[in-house]
Amino acid sequence: MSNFVRPLARSVLVLMLVAAVKPIYGSMAPPADSPELPRPSSELQPGEVVQIVIDALGKNNYPFTDAGIETAFNFSSPANKVNTGPLERFVKLVKGPVFGKMINHRDSTLSKVVLEGNKALRLVQIVGANNETLYFAFRLGLQQEGDYAGMWLTEAVWPLEAPKGDVIAL
Repeated sequence: MSNFVRPLARSVLVLMLVAAVKPIYGSMAPPADSPELPRPSSELQPGEVVQIVIDALGKNNYPFTDAGIETAFNFSSPANKVNTGPLERFVKLVKGPVFGKMINHRDSTLSKVVLEGNKALRLVQIVGANNETLYFAFRLGLQQEGDYAGMWLTEAVWPLEAPKGDVIAL
């Protein structure tokens, strides 16, 4: 009987150790509500929100894979998330042909913020990893209700044609 119990006990012990270690090493990606990533706050102004998102996309895989895209999703308004979410869908959208060049870009220049009531606009010039220069507009809204009341969040982002003048110097 002991020839059967000892190997069984060892197997159970090994399984317990594996189960205890797997949560630590099984996945490097923290959950979506990880405190490691920047989060919306009523302390942040609209220009700061765009800067946080652009900086995060510039180092997309830090501190874990697609952390930059997740940060951008965190700063999306609830209405924007209805159109672009959940996170898995948002990741595919951002990695697509329109926005994918923002990921791991080499450099960025941001315009001054244009405020009009509870809306804000900020233009961004991106120098992509392949040295291509691209332009995007970020429209933000000051949220009026719900969990994000009083916070500036991204309502829309769209690509722009190359400007004729120095639009970024607005």
